[in-house]
Amino acid sequence: MAEEAAVRAQADTVRRLKQDKADPDEIAKEVAKLLEMKAQLGEDEGKHKFVLKTPKGTRDYGPKQMAIRERAFNAIISCFKRHGAEVIDTPVFELKETLTGKYGEDSKLIYDLKDQGGELLSLRYDLTVPFARYLAMNKITNIKRYHIAKVYRRDNPAMTRGRYREFYQCDFDIAGQFDPMIPDAECLKIVHEILSDLQLGDFVIKVNDRRILDGMFAVCGVPDSKFRTICSSVDKLDKVPWEEVRSEMVGEKGLSPEAADRIGEYVQLHG
Repeated sequence: MAEEAAVRAQADTVRRLKQDKADPDEIAKEVAKLLEMKAQLGEDEGKHKFVLKTPKGTRDYGPKQMAIRERAFNAIISCFKRHGAEVIDTPVFELKETLTGKYGEDSKLIYDLKDQGGELLSLRYDLTVPFARYLAMNKITNIKRYHIAKVYRRDNPAMTRGRYREFYQCDFDIAGQFDPMIPDAECLKIVHEILSDLQLGDFVIKVNDRRILDGMFAVCGVPDSKFRTICSSVDKLDKVPWEEVRSEMVGEKGLSPEAADRIGEYVQLHG
């Protein structure tokens, strides 16, 4: 590089002056110039070593991706508003105690922040717990709200499969007392309207009700005390095969092999 060649040339000049026993003031002047050039070169080398990258599990979104996101968000928000929802926003971080114990085994994926003035804080893991906190703080008993914002999870990212540490959630919730299944039916209608508007092709909407799962566990002989922990194992079926889930339930969580096999008969049904 030109800068390194200039430094070498200046060093040769200093050596030559010393060999010729030149005037000390002139030597000192050239030495000072050499040190300044070396310092500048060192700074430049440091700059070259700096790596520009996004943190693990995150990505940038350019104009084309943002145009697609804007189109999707417009469709989603328009549908939410048609159904009478109001928008709210909450802080990106909450008190750590607000989030602790709300996500079961996934609590280990919460990002904790350093104490910055007497409060222990964590980045929000989803938009549901902040919504519950908002309702309780403001003593709200009835509301239909939507909230679109980023959430954060200290997960092992698999970006090729769309699993990030920072991503958006689009939440629509109905809080309050209503006739049975009316809000549930409206939520299904909203999902259908949005997916149809986005023209994604044919789609299937799957409905999950924890009461059905609990009933299945009871029929299969799962003790009441193990419902939640066995449920967390079953939730992994979209990521790992049944054999691994069964091994976890029996080997790690103490479920009887007979109960596990009966659960397997149900969870492997399709159609």
